[in-house]
Amino acid sequence: MSKDQKLKTKSDEKKSKEELEKEAEEKQHEIESLRKAGKIAQEVKSFIKPRIKVDTKVLDLIESTESKIVELGGGCAFPVNIGINNVAAHYTSPLKDDNLVIKNGDIVKIDLGVHIEGYIVDTAFTISFNDEKVLENIIQATEVAVEAAKMIAKPKINTKNIGKKIEDIVRGFKYIPIKELGGHQVERWTVHGKKQLPELGSQSGDIMEEGDVFAVEIFASTGNGSVHYTNASYIYELNPYTGRVPLRRKFSKQILGFINKNYKTLPFAERWLGKEFRMGVLFGLQELVQQDKLKVHNVLAEQKGTYVAQTEETILITEDGYEQLT
Repeated sequence: MSKDQKLKTKSDEKKSKEELEKEAEEKQHEIESLRKAGKIAQEVKSFIKPRIKVDTKVLDLIESTESKIVELGGGCAFPVNIGINNVAAHYTSPLKDDNLVIKNGDIVKIDLGVHIEGYIVDTAFTISFNDEKVLENIIQATEVAVEAAKMIAKPKINTKNIGKKIEDIVRGFKYIPIKELGGHQVERWTVHGKKQLPELGSQSGDIMEEGDVFAVEIFASTGNGSVHYTNASYIYELNPYTGRVPLRRKFSKQILGFINKNYKTLPFAERWLGKEFRMGVLFGLQELVQQDKLKVHNVLAEQKGTYVAQTEETILITEDGYEQLT
């Protein structure tokens, strides 16, 4: 081996060591950011739970929750979702307030996300104002299933096995898991990552690995266990796979620039844009959707007259199990 070759080998070894150190530093930063986001999420849940009452405006609850996240030093990983009764996911107050109010007899789900520099935690809980006997254990069904799922979580396990346990527990409480919804991996700047944590044992799963972050998300329904897309949509998300497209409206370009700068690939609410732009928001969003620059998150609902409960916690997969972040 020549002198130059020896020097190159030593340089490669040194570079490799530096790269390993950099990776370790980045991983530690990720974990610290996730823990910080998780602590904020816990505080926000403690803050908002006692404020959820009959006759409370949903918009007030949503804005109070989002403001608290920011006040505590976090960012909203997505608009706060409040699902009432058969509404399962993706409802947030629209640009023009619809004056939705919590009523006696409602089951209310709050789903919130916090991020620190794009490192996300996702958590949800349910509060019931309905004392019908058929619903007395619906929240417990989701909470017990989350606890059981967490206890199974560890490296090398297939999430399909966790899904079977979830399904057995929810059905054991005489409710139905929702097949289109469930847990999911959480990645940087991406709420729904590549890996899934299903609600049913018959659904395909993915292998958990050390360092993965998962939202363990359980839904229990009194309906048939399936949601449909409603015509309502108040949440959008940038489509990162669409290249440059021609935009006719000036405010469409302005809105797109604002989204890129402030939300990146995270979901956002149309009402958030309403605080920045006095006019043209809905027309701008319409053009951006037509040009495939934005993805739309329609409100998802079970059958009318049914009820859905939800519990969700975010965990970090560790060498021998998990660490709960929220």
